[in-house]
Amino acid sequence: MAIDLQRIDVKLLLNAPAEPDLDPFLVIFDRWRKVTDHPSDWVDLADYAHMPAGPGILIAGKRDTYSVNLNPPGPGLLTSVRRGLSGSLSERFREAFRRASDLNAAVLAEPEFPKEMAPIDGAWEIFANDRLLCPNTNEMDSVVRPELAAALGVDPATLRRHSDPVGRLGYSLRIG
Repeated sequence: MAIDLQRIDVKLLLNAPAEPDLDPFLVIFDRWRKVTDHPSDWVDLADYAHMPAGPGILIAGKRDTYSVNLNPPGPGLLTSVRRGLSGSLSERFREAFRRASDLNAAVLAEPEFPKEMAPIDGAWEIFANDRLLCPNTNEMDSVVRPELAAALGVDPATLRRHSDPVGRLGYSLRIG
């Protein structure tokens, strides 16, 4: 089954204080927004830090959106791929993870990145962020799970599916 999935969210979880100071991300993302030749084609910066367990601080681009995100299951670096994916479903997941890895490496290297935050190695949340194309059903799970596992080089059994049937098709992955 060929699926033209363009919306994939990849979140690397962080160890962070209960109420982290997100102001440093305003500085970082404002600087990034001024880079005119970035592949994500940044266009906007939004501050939702006032919302508990919310979207945090995000930088939106025409291709991707990136944020320090406080939504459950906890704080993390969220890459929301929105367009520019091609190939098989596993190739699309692989590309989404590549973009996430590149953006995560870039933000972690920024001098303003908060020292009290640290990535939890191998702790990922992955979503097919298109409820119409990829509903959270057993049938869709049987299509998506092996493709995602192949993209990541993991056993499909290591992917823990999110159970909310009206939510997005998503998985938690803990490796390492």
